[in-house]
Amino acid sequence: MCLLIALTYAGIKLEQANAASVSITNGTEWLDTAGNPIDAHSGNILKVGSTYYMYGEKAVNWTFDRVNVYTSTDLKNWTLGNSILTKTSAPELNSSKIERPKVIYNAATNKYVLWMHYENGTDYSLGRVAVATSSTPDGNFTYQGSFRPLDYESRDMTVFVDTNGTGYLVTASKKNGGTNDTMAIFQLNSSYTNVQSFVGWVFENGYREAPAVVKKNNTYYLFTSQASGWYPNQGSYATSTSMTGTWSALSPFGDPAAYGSQIHSIGTITGSSTTSYIYMGDRWNPLNLSDHHYIWLPLTLNDTSAAASLNWYSSWSIDAATGSVTLPSLVNHAQGKTATASSTGTGSSASNANDGNAQTSWAASSSSWPAWWQVDFGAPKTITEVDISWFMYKGSEAYYKYKIEVSNDGVNYSAIDRTGNTKYGFTTDAVRFTARYVRINLVNAVLFNNPNNWYTPTVHEIRLLGPATADATGYSRLESHNFSTRYVRHYNYAARIDENVSPALDSQFRIVPGLASASGVSFESMNLPGYYLARNASNQIVLQPFTGTSAFKGDATFNQAAGWADSAKASYESHSQPGYFIRHYNYVLQLSAVHAASAATLKSDATFKRYNY
Repeated sequence: MCLLIALTYAGIKLEQANAASVSITNGTEWLDTAGNPIDAHSGNILKVGSTYYMYGEKAVNWTFDRVNVYTSTDLKNWTLGNSILTKTSAPELNSSKIERPKVIYNAATNKYVLWMHYENGTDYSLGRVAVATSSTPDGNFTYQGSFRPLDYESRDMTVFVDTNGTGYLVTASKKNGGTNDTMAIFQLNSSYTNVQSFVGWVFENGYREAPAVVKKNNTYYLFTSQASGWYPNQGSYATSTSMTGTWSALSPFGDPAAYGSQIHSIGTITGSSTTSYIYMGDRWNPLNLSDHHYIWLPLTLNDTSAAASLNWYSSWSIDAATGSVTLPSLVNHAQGKTATASSTGTGSSASNANDGNAQTSWAASSSSWPAWWQVDFGAPKTITEVDISWFMYKGSEAYYKYKIEVSNDGVNYSAIDRTGNTKYGFTTDAVRFTARYVRINLVNAVLFNNPNNWYTPTVHEIRLLGPATADATGYSRLESHNFSTRYVRHYNYAARIDENVSPALDSQFRIVPGLASASGVSFESMNLPGYYLARNASNQIVLQPFTGTSAFKGDATFNQAAGWADSAKASYESHSQPGYFIRHYNYVLQLSAVHAASAATLKSDATFKRYNY
């Protein structure tokens, strides 16, 4: 209810998803309607009629190649249009850097104006803007040249058109001798092709970059990031009742890594029912800058308090026609539950990592690694997503090697190994397990500028998301039809039937709705939560960790049918191989084709009695 009220204040109307609603999925590769990766970095969107135009820059070998435009009517399906500016559009573009391109419309001149951060092809010594114009939103833009606005340095920048038609340039500049030390605001001239006057400085000596401006009613919001190269950092915003200031002090939004992204613009989506706002950001991989993803999140702007807030959603939906946003129904089962840790530093608390506030943190008592943090749900919960906001120290950023350890009894744990992680600041893992305890094992941190890890194990926030109702809270055992003292169990990850199973947990499974189809079932291990019985390439039944792929889900799903040898019992047909059923052969489980004419022994081997606990 509190979330609903907050979103209502923000102008976001929650509705049931309908045919016009599309899903926005974050952190994955976005493809255009031709199936090619969308290549439009750090730009903006502009609506003309019923069509949205998405602009962005494409680089090749770290130098400018073109500014692309894509079109869409639903904000999901984008079609590549024209390259509105290319390196051959003007001689000085042939070897250059063009970053953060923004297109605005001038109603007085009926021109579309493209502003960009301009640098030479080798370094960042120029600190200029560049401008180009066109009579159409997707035509060939005519290059007007590059310059320093009123001879001030300009790097990360944006342009904004107020409701009265006045245009502004907001840019990272230099006031006191340091590159990007202070942000500057300029008023544009009447054609939006140059600056008319210097408005003022903002965030003096704050070293802010990546500005983005949005206006809601009478409040202006100016979002920026810290200057930390390609590494994510804490985004912050300030508000004002006028673009000329005075601006409020900076307030943080999102988590300390802006969910592993850097803002480039705010999309204002005005529909027939409401107006919604979209945070649009870039997720860069500092280890491989060509590995880029788009991050779009619903942004909450609160009229009453002039406050902004941003939450992470791996996927969410928007109806471009109505402007309505639909959020996922997942519950954060960790929030407010009992948390413990291997140790706790002074002034820190394990509960800080699941208090719903990413600005607080749990820290261990020393810089000794590994360390762990754990939450007890109090009862089994199904978790489908693990989100972690990690501590980073600006100027010495690190990524974390970790494990997600899961248990039903607090003694026996299974592990989801993420020691291969190289993402900075924020991680999100798609999982599927039902358990009572979750432990995050901080194995190590890798500092990009130091071979030695001097960090103290620290986490800002851990969110463990899943459906409100668990897949299953009890467990089941499967007894062989023709060996009534033998039960299905896993042994060294192979499935078989044995008697006198020890430990008993090896023969206990949560029988949950099928991973590939809710009409089927899947078998999740009790002592290795997140591991499921599945067929392998040899049609053997083995215990495998959840991967989230369609192939795995199909191989781990079985259709429960009346038992071949006894209709009061059950047989389990493979979802991915119809006509093949789980059976035991020399006590080992495998898939075999079973039909009405099959031998009685085969039918018996493929029949089990299910006991539910």
